[in-house]
Amino acid sequence: MNKFEEKRKTPRIEKKIPIKVREGDYCSVVETKNISASGVYFTTEKPLPHMSKVMVTLLLPTNRDRNTKIECKGTVVRTTPVAVQNNQNKTIYEMAIFFDEINEKTKNIISRYVKRTMSKTS
Repeated sequence: MNKFEEKRKTPRIEKKIPIKVREGDYCSVVETKNISASGVYFTTEKPLPHMSKVMVTLLLPTNRDRNTKIECKGTVVRTTPVAVQNNQNKTIYEMAIFFDEINEKTKNIISRYVKRTMSKTS
């Protein structure tokens, strides 16, 4: 296996998908950078601490003219400061969320979307 091969159990694709992350009074709406059936990665100006429990809502494009609303619970497994935005002096954070409370049907919807998207780019 070369160093660039995927090592994760679930395939991951780079795709911008609207995502809402909620925890208590915290709410952030951003776009994913990548997604798999086991989690998402994105950047944000409003980070949460590592191991925070969150509610995730995604609008997954499943048909040409329709999105499927996906909801599940997850855990923040990474929050890392990465850059300061231009002249605004705002830090951008990488956040990764692992889906740890997701039903099988929802997981399968994401998995099919990932596989379908992968086959279109191959």
